[in-house]
Amino acid sequence: MKQTLRMLCMVALSLTATASWAASPLMAKPKKATQAIVDGINYKLDAKNNKAKVVAGTNLYAGFVNIPEKFEEDSVTYYVEEIESGAFKDCVTLSAITIPTTVTKIGSEAFKNCTTLEEITIPSSVIELRSATFEGCSSLKNVIMHNNMTALGSGLFRRCTALKVISLPDGIKQLPSEIFEGCTSLTAVAIPATVSKIGSGAFEDCASLTTIELPNTVKDLGSDIFKHCASLQEFSFSTSIRTIPSGCFEKCTSLTYVSISNSIAEIKNDAFKECASLDSIYLPNSVRSIGSAVFDGCSSLRSVNLPTAITEIPTKMFRNCSNLARITIPNNIKAIKGDAFNGCSSLDLLDIPTSVKQIDSDAFNNCGSLMTVTVRSGVPAKIKKDSFSKQFQKDGTLYVPSPTAYRNNPKLPWSTFRHIEAIRR
Repeated sequence: MKQTLRMLCMVALSLTATASWAASPLMAKPKKATQAIVDGINYKLDAKNNKAKVVAGTNLYAGFVNIPEKFEEDSVTYYVEEIESGAFKDCVTLSAITIPTTVTKIGSEAFKNCTTLEEITIPSSVIELRSATFEGCSSLKNVIMHNNMTALGSGLFRRCTALKVISLPDGIKQLPSEIFEGCTSLTAVAIPATVSKIGSGAFEDCASLTTIELPNTVKDLGSDIFKHCASLQEFSFSTSIRTIPSGCFEKCTSLTYVSISNSIAEIKNDAFKECASLDSIYLPNSVRSIGSAVFDGCSSLRSVNLPTAITEIPTKMFRNCSNLARITIPNNIKAIKGDAFNGCSSLDLLDIPTSVKQIDSDAFNNCGSLMTVTVRSGVPAKIKKDSFSKQFQKDGTLYVPSPTAYRNNPKLPWSTFRHIEAIRR
C-alpha cells in the first residue's frame, strides 16, 4: 500500500513539473526585435512586413552615411523604405549621404540643420518632400530631384544660405510657403510650367536674387513673396495674375522696374513699401482696389498715375515719397485717407477735383514744398484740422471757386487758412 502511494505521488510531481515547464515564459517563442542598429544606422523594424525605417539614434550621425536597400537582422531580411521625420536633424558633421531607391518616404525636418551637408540626390522612388526637410542646411549647394516628384513642403530649403541655383521637378503644382526663405545666395530658380500657385514668403530674404520669371500658369501669389529681396531689379506680371499680394516687393531696395499687366485688379497693402529705387510705375485702369501703404517709403518715386476705377487714395499710400513732386488726382476720387501724402517733401502743386468729399488727418502733413493747392469743388470737403500742415495753413495759398464758402464756415478747418483766393480763370 505504501509503495502504491509513493508511486502515485511521483506521478503527480512529474505532471506538475511538466505543466510548469510548458507554462514557463522562458520557453515561449521569442518576439522579433522592433529596433536595430546595423552598421551604425538606427532602424525601426516591421517584421511582419519586412520593412525598416531609418530613425534618429542616441548619437548623431557623422561623416558619410550609406543607407542600404536591405539588411538582415535575426535571420529576417528588411527592406529600407522610409527616413523618419527628424532622423538626421542637427547632425552638424554629416558630410554626405546616399539614399537607395527602396526609400519612398522622407519625413519632415529629416535633414534640418545638417550644416556640413553639401549635396544630396533624392531617388526617383520619393515623390514628395515634406516641410523643412533641408531647413538650415547652410552648406547645401546641389540638390537633385527627379521629375516624377509631385509635391514639396513648406520651408523645404529655408535658410540654405549656400544654395545658388536650383531646378525644380516638372510635376509640381505649387511652390509652398517659405520654400526658399532666407536663401541669401540664391540667384536663379527655374520654375516649371506646371506651377499654378506660389505660397507666402516663398522667396523672402533671398538677398542675391536679381531677376525671376514666372510662367503664365501661375495664377496665385502669396503675401510677402519677394519681401526683402534686396537685389531684385525688375519684374513683369503675366496676364494670368489678378492680384498683387500684400508685402509682395516690400523692401526690395534695388527694384527699378515693374510691369503691371492689364489683368491686375487688386494691389494689396504694402505691396511696394520701401522700394527705395523705384522711380516710376504705371498702374493700369484694370486696377479697382488698392490697399494701404502700397508705395510708403518709395523715396525715389517721381511718377505714378492713379487708375480711374479707384474711389479713394488709401491710408499711407504715398507716405514719405520724398521725390514725388506732382500727381494727378482723377475726378473719381471721393476720399483722401490719413497720411496719404504725409512726408512728400517735394510735392509743390496740388489740384483736388470736385469729386473729393473727404480729406483725413495728416493727408498732406510734412509736405514742406507745398505752397499752392487748388480745390475745384464749390462745396468744401470735410477735412481735419491737421489734414494740411500748419505751415501751409499759415503761408500757402488755397485756390477755390468761392473763397466765402471756405472762409465763413467755422465748423470746417478751412476757415483757419490765411490765404484763400478765387481760382484764376
